[in-house]
Amino acid sequence: MITGSTANGSGRARLRGLLTASTSAAGVENVLALAYGGARIATILQMIPSLPRGMKVSQEPHLYLVLWLLAAANAVVVVTFALVRKRGLSPAGVVVDVALCVAFLLLGTLAVPVPDRIGSWVGWAPGYALAVVMGLVGLRAGAWCAAVGAVSAAYMYFVAGAVTAANRSTIAGNTLTLIVLGVVARVVVRYMRHVAADADRAHARVAELARREEEQRARLTMHNATTIMHLLIDPAVPPDTRDQLREQAAAEVRRMRAYLSRGPDTRSPCAPGDRDPARPAQLALREVLEAGMSGFADLGLEPAVDLADGVMVGADTGEAIRDAVAGVLHNVRRHARATMVIVHADAEEDCGRWIVTIRDDGVGFDTATTPLGTGLAQQVVAELRRHCLTVTISSAPGLGTQVTIEGKLAR
Repeated sequence: MITGSTANGSGRARLRGLLTASTSAAGVENVLALAYGGARIATILQMIPSLPRGMKVSQEPHLYLVLWLLAAANAVVVVTFALVRKRGLSPAGVVVDVALCVAFLLLGTLAVPVPDRIGSWVGWAPGYALAVVMGLVGLRAGAWCAAVGAVSAAYMYFVAGAVTAANRSTIAGNTLTLIVLGVVARVVVRYMRHVAADADRAHARVAELARREEEQRARLTMHNATTIMHLLIDPAVPPDTRDQLREQAAAEVRRMRAYLSRGPDTRSPCAPGDRDPARPAQLALREVLEAGMSGFADLGLEPAVDLADGVMVGADTGEAIRDAVAGVLHNVRRHARATMVIVHADAEEDCGRWIVTIRDDGVGFDTATTPLGTGLAQQVVAELRRHCLTVTISSAPGLGTQVTIEGKLAR
């Protein structure tokens, strides 16, 4: 049961990864190539049941079989190219593809009986032509018109001998289907590529803003520390001011250690430590979480922190929680390929504790075999435990990751 669930979860994760990747330009090309190849496979599958009858009624059964096998082989080549190269055919490949399609239609008149050229899979070439036209979306407008025109003209030649008063409307409708569905596919694909390009630009912008924010934090941290050091070595600073500077210097040391992820400092765990008198003694947990989530809207955040209203934490602890939440979300952005992240907070009065969970629906990992990265191990786990908070990380391949932070309610 566990193996099956894991396999299903991995399959769902791969599907989510594919759908998530389709929001990027490269991902869209991958999905389009797979769709294009899938259309070819579907066409060949539709052709298979009519093959025995086609060879039986064909005036040239050997030619019929050769054309059928060439069409199937070409479809296999197209699908293989799509799977290996993660994109559709090159312009040269499209020319060959269209030329083969036209040849199937023209030579099909020698192998397919006249009554079976309309409305029958014995005359499979028109259905094959539709799959080819749907795959011409990557061509420029002029080349696309020429290719669709050539396929449509070949189709008209294929059915010319079967035209009657009763089926003229059917032939006209089939011809328009080749053109209209080709136009629809072209418009839809161009729109998808445009959206993917916008998504890539948005992701790049978010990453750039995150980088700038990180640089700003680094500059602020270095600036504060440098200023305090200059004042400490200034002989003109009064003794009482120097004592306050020492308190601020201790706070800046802790801040810098957390920022550089160098593990816990040397003071004893859970020690109250020195506090900057200019800062509030406590912070609202809800505001701390909202600050940590700031700048991660691209992750599909679903915050549910209302139940934490009224919960207060120490200023140092609040800063550690804020940085830990931001660190977890950075990790999700870089590695999880998640489409949704839920940040939930609750206060359990009867148990005297509050709980924060950060859950994503990403690819997950095996906690038994995969060690935690530096960001999770040091900036999140070690730093929060230094503030006497309980941290647990649970994950499984294909089932996402959950980070749980627990602390005691202030009395």
